[in-house]
This record gives sequence, structure tokens and C-alpha cells, in this order.
Amino acid sequence: MRSAPIPALLLTARLIGAQPTHAANHTGAFCLEIPKTASGASIEHDPSFASFSFEPAFWVEFFGNSSTPNQLAFNLLNRIVDHGGQPTIRPGGITMDSMIFNVSAGDPVRTTNLKGGVYRTTVGPAYYESWSNFPDGTKFVSTLNFGNDSLDIARDMAVASVKYASNDSISFFELGNEPTNYPSSRWKNSTRAYVQEWQNWTAQIDAAVNSTLGNDAALDFGRERWWASSATTDQSGLEVRPAALIPAGIDSNNQVADYSIHSYPFSTCDPARAVLATTQNILNQTELERYADEEIYPSAKAALDAGSRWIIGEFNSISCSGNPNVSDTFAQALWVIQSELIYAARNASAVYLHQGAALVFQSSQQVNSAGQDGSPGYSTYDMFYPRDSDKRGPARVLPSFSSQLFMAEAFAMPNTRIRQIETPLGVDKDYFSAYAFYAKNKLNKLAIVNSKPYYANSTSDFSVALDISSYAHPKKGTRAWLKRLTAPHVDEGNANRTTWAGQSFPQGNVVGDLAVEEVGHDGIVHVRGSEAVLVFFNKRDVSMGAC
Repeated sequence: MRSAPIPALLLTARLIGAQPTHAANHTGAFCLEIPKTASGASIEHDPSFASFSFEPAFWVEFFGNSSTPNQLAFNLLNRIVDHGGQPTIRPGGITMDSMIFNVSAGDPVRTTNLKGGVYRTTVGPAYYESWSNFPDGTKFVSTLNFGNDSLDIARDMAVASVKYASNDSISFFELGNEPTNYPSSRWKNSTRAYVQEWQNWTAQIDAAVNSTLGNDAALDFGRERWWASSATTDQSGLEVRPAALIPAGIDSNNQVADYSIHSYPFSTCDPARAVLATTQNILNQTELERYADEEIYPSAKAALDAGSRWIIGEFNSISCSGNPNVSDTFAQALWVIQSELIYAARNASAVYLHQGAALVFQSSQQVNSAGQDGSPGYSTYDMFYPRDSDKRGPARVLPSFSSQLFMAEAFAMPNTRIRQIETPLGVDKDYFSAYAFYAKNKLNKLAIVNSKPYYANSTSDFSVALDISSYAHPKKGTRAWLKRLTAPHVDEGNANRTTWAGQSFPQGNVVGDLAVEEVGHDGIVHVRGSEAVLVFFNKRDVSMGAC
């Protein structure tokens, strides 16, 4: 079921102050009308806006351990940092609700059935110690098991995380993943019963953590350290999205830092929904905005109205591990940019792109499965396959990784604000979006996404010519440069043939020469179908990530 449409006045946040659109001018280019100041733009964003969620049961596969890290994973994370990003890491997902900490245990170990179904993941101190392998300054969300209904388990995990992780690396705690999917007998679909238990547990966990940290460190950590909700948009009977939790008093003890919502606009959990999870559909900008405004924004607005931050605590394109030949292609790269910018313009403080492997307990009808021997069947929406596997073949980077470099550079400057630019008349609004970025109230960057699917057999390349001469005209003393995210076609599955500013990153290392394009005297920017460009109005920013 879909939520009721929200009033039109709530939709103005992304377009407020936009000028009337214009059709093509005498050159055949469409004029983009871009407000020159940030008045009416989003909240301020920082380089951690584009963050990640990783299914913790597969932690060793993705990251190795403290003594033997997975070099591919850390090559990729280091490239993101090189390009200006500073992602926070959430080791979270369904399997966090069957995790336990055992001080005698070592690296994370899964307890599974023969088909790869995960019953339990046991972690020891080495799990938290491995967080020190991440790039300097990386922050983590300490995720706690709520699903096993054991306060002792959750408390022990929280205490272990602050005891064994590197100093000051934990920014938040999260109690439970998607309680909307818990057995209905747990709280008998009572929001108030959920709130009472959540507050009881978090208060006791806080006391144990503070005792472990000591007074000074506990004070530095702060009282507002919890994510609240972490619910899906599903209508499951238990209403624990922020719009319900906030009036129920979830933050009466001033513990909540962020309200988390999970976002999966498409699914392969069953055949009926799998049919809809196509390249054409996932790249439809109009549908992505409808989903955001109807399913996500009512709870986001409730958080903002309460004076709180809201985040997308877990999301990806297609739930139940993606759709082969769709989410493992260049289409996913475009989808990531479209979706993250949609939520940035709607004042999300961060988005956590989920990475993992097929979980056979999610659905008995899902498209994806583990390997025949129960080994991981990595999710096709992942940005890389971390290990050789029976199901997905050799470890490798997927085309969507380059979208992370686009987003890292887009939000590399702290306190960046953005706004969506209205689509010019004559341009297909279903497959076009543009966003202006502002730093210190001045136009700083421009992101343009032409998501019209371009295939090898397409009869047109669907190029759009855009006139930005009012903002970039060398003869008038204003200049602009751009970096282009492109691949031969929308269904390209080879990361070697996917480039960001002329460079590919097949093993996380740079291949090729940096290609920065200067906008010419006519001020025209050309964007082919299935391409995205990031325009820079300050040459100093263009050098970010230059290799």
C-alpha cells in the first residue's frame, strides 16, 4: 500500500525559488535557470552525506580482519576519501538482529544452514578491532541486536564496541533493524509498547556504556547518541516510522540523534514485484520522486518539524539483493546519484547505501539465492564483489562504484547546500534532473543527470544540450569545468568500461588519464542519455581526486 499523497506545499523544498522554465534557445540548447544564491536551498551537508551500510554477517568477506584486511575494499574506500568523501560505516542489516558478542570469540563467524540461511553471527573483540583498518577519521554506527529479545545481548554488544573499537570512532548506536518485520506477537502492533521497551533498553545500555567509558569520555560522547525507528515503509501492522514514534514520545529522554528510515523503491522478493524492477523503471526520475514524497517524506517532515535530523539509514535500488542485469550494470550508478540527490534536497542529513549478500530467510520467492554450497551470493546492487564466489565469479568492482566518486566530489566541501533545478520545457522530466550546489551562499557546482536509458540498439543517443552561459561565459569573466560519468551503454556491466572523468577503477586503483572538460564560450553542456556530469564553477574544486 502507498501512503496518502502529501500536500503540495510540502513538495516545494526542492524547487522553491526556481525560475520559470524555458524551451530551447536559438542554438537548440535548453536554458537552465539556476538561482545564484542558496536562499531556499537544503540544509547544510558535509562530506559524510554519502555513507554505507554493510550486512555484518559478511564482514570478513567484505573487509577481512584486523591483521589481513581485504585490499580491494580498502582501495575503494581510500579512493572515495581521496575524492573528498568521508563515509560513516553502519555494520547493519537483518543479520545484526541475530548477532552476539562473545569475549572468547575471534573474527565474525556465521552459523548457517546448508542453503546459506544465517541463524547467528558471533563476534569477538577482533570484530571491533578491525574497524581501525578503515581510513583515518572513519566513524561507525554500533548496531545492536533487538531481534533476539535479550537486553543482555544488546548491552554486551554496546559495551564491547566502546571497549574494543578505536577511540572516538563510534558516532551512534542503533537498536534493532526494521522492527516493522518482527513477529507481531512482540508488541502486539502497539507503538506505545515498542516505545516503552526501546526507552527501557536504551537507558540501561547508556548506563553500562557510560560506566565503561568513564565520566569524561561519556560526556564527550553526548546524550543524543541513538538512531530511532530504522523502519521500512511497509505496512506491517506495527507503526514505528518517525511520524508515529515522535508523537508517542520516543525522544522524551533526549537520546535521539537521528530518525532513520529505510528505502527500497523496487524489489525482487517475489515475482510480481520482480517484473517491475527494470532498468527503465529504476531510472524514472518522476517515480523515484513520487516514492520519496509519498513513502519517505511524511516521516522525514515529522523529524524536521520536531527539530531533529533524519537519515536514510539503509537503502538501495531493489530489495532482496537486487536484480541481475539491472542493478549490476551502469544503470545502478545513475540510480545512486538520482536517489542520493533526491534525499539531499529533501534535507536528509545522511544516506547509507546497503551492501551485502542474498539472505535466504528474507523471502521464499525471491530471485536471488546463495551459492549452491551455501556460500555468499553477493547482492547485485553491491558496488563490488569482495571475494571470488561460486555465484558471482571473481572478486571485482562493479560499474556503480564510480557514482561514489561523483557523490564524494559533489559534497566534498563542508556545509554544502543544494536545490533541485526545474526541468526545462521540452526535456523529458521522467529521465532528467539537475541540482545546484552552494558553498557560503554562492553557486559552487551543478549536477546534471540524463537517465534516459541508452542501449547499443537505441535509435537515438538522447543527448540534451543545456545552456549555462549565464553562469559560465569566459568572455564575461566566468568559467566552468566538468567531469563526466559515462559508460558505453546503460546496461554496461564492466567497471573497466565505466569512467569518471576519463578514469576507471577496476581494482580500486586508477586506470587512465584524468579528463576535465572546460565549458566553451557558448556555455553549452552536452549530456548523452545514460550519463551524468558534475559542473564546477571554481577551478580549485576540480582538482579534487586528480590522479
